[in-house]
Amino acid sequence: MSDKTYRWLASGISVVLAMGMGILFGKSSSARKSDPETQDRPRLVLVPKAQLPSEEARWSFAPEVPVPTMRKDQRREVVHWTIREAQNEIAPGVIYDDAWGFEGRVPGPLLRVRLGDLVEVHLRNALNSMRTHNIDFHFVMGPGGGASALSVAPGEEAVLEARATAPGFYMFHCATPDIPMHIANGMYGFVLVEPEEGLPAVGKELYVVQSEIYTIDDKPGHKAFDMVRADKADPQYVVFNGSVGALLKDNAPIATQNQTVRIFVGNAGPNLISSFHVIGQIFDKVYREGDLLSPPARSLQTTLIPAGGSAVVEFTPPVPGTFLLVDHAIFRLHHGAVGSLNVHGQENAEIFEPKTLRNMAPMSEDAHLGHGPLEAKPPVKTAGDTAIHVAMSAPTPEPKSENSVTIKMLPGSGIWRKGPMQTFGPKTVTIKAGQSVTFKNADIGMAHSMFGEKGEFASPMLAPGETFTKQFDQKGVVNFQCAPHPWMKGTIIVK
Repeated sequence: MSDKTYRWLASGISVVLAMGMGILFGKSSSARKSDPETQDRPRLVLVPKAQLPSEEARWSFAPEVPVPTMRKDQRREVVHWTIREAQNEIAPGVIYDDAWGFEGRVPGPLLRVRLGDLVEVHLRNALNSMRTHNIDFHFVMGPGGGASALSVAPGEEAVLEARATAPGFYMFHCATPDIPMHIANGMYGFVLVEPEEGLPAVGKELYVVQSEIYTIDDKPGHKAFDMVRADKADPQYVVFNGSVGALLKDNAPIATQNQTVRIFVGNAGPNLISSFHVIGQIFDKVYREGDLLSPPARSLQTTLIPAGGSAVVEFTPPVPGTFLLVDHAIFRLHHGAVGSLNVHGQENAEIFEPKTLRNMAPMSEDAHLGHGPLEAKPPVKTAGDTAIHVAMSAPTPEPKSENSVTIKMLPGSGIWRKGPMQTFGPKTVTIKAGQSVTFKNADIGMAHSMFGEKGEFASPMLAPGETFTKQFDQKGVVNFQCAPHPWMKGTIIVK
């Protein structure tokens, strides 16, 4: 083959290969452009700072959520926060001396802005603080999330301007060394950056933050941060909204049957992943890891939330009752990771109707709070000869003492209804000093737990049929109520 012929063939092959590759990559590029999953959102056009109208930003403390922005324009959102080093009651009688918080609260505020807004943060450190602090905003696109710009010694103030350039639900926290200790001591909050079109309207919005508290023990008194436990990720407490019981009893939020509830759930950590779950509900939508751009997941039971991350969950309760918020790493219940939502409405037997089965004591979702071991029972045979294994606490025999008065939790008392309700039988008893009161759960399918409103006593969670007895030696009036069902109230008069 001559050199001329070889060059002609080589040139021809190169042209054919180039054409083929061009067609291949051309089609690939075209396919990518037409693929909605890979298309970018329209480029955010920022209104110049000088043209932005200014207003005080909207923020709130847990479990409240600021109202939606309900606007189409970008604005300058002005925030004034003060860092305060204070004390916080993290459990009954347990005072945490290292509770450092934005605006002196744990968790810190929830700030609500719109995509494109300019957030102007004025951060002040209280004069009586002992340490320097700052803020690392996860929504901020800049070095340290603004931490170095917002570093403030006691008595100082700093200002940062930063754009909200991506929709989402973002954490912020102190990033002053030692960073883990500052977070563990309560220096965190969240920012909701709404999409330009806003979020779909719902009936109820809540702000819930899970976090860990590291102390040497849980005995009453003043406690300080325990670095040894923190390094081992061994928290004494795992809580919602800063303390044990912050979402229980009279602090439990209220919703209405068939009303869509949206919870902005943050996990401040600093160590543990949360397995967030609402007992007795299926999530209609879950915006995983605070992602408000991607289509939400549907019909989820539990969602993972990383430390320093978030999720937005929505559900619509079709029946009334008390629904527990938990971390389904379920032994964290023993450390305080539980809240409740009281849903008001009318019973709907087509959806949910507790029944009593032969040889079987029904257990409600509230029974997950029981701390005692569960005793395995023999299988119960159904009509179809299918074995159903039942796990329940062994019922405690009702005392038969003349020195004890019995108060019963009546059937249906754990389901809220409009109008008069039967809760306790009787609601008020009069005893002599030294006598006892026995609380008996006579409800069907509901667990209950009694406590004195001034801390006089507290019962464990009682499954149906179980009892709890307390002797009262001090004269006076003891007002009591059920922990998961705050409408259940009663009085003991001790003479």
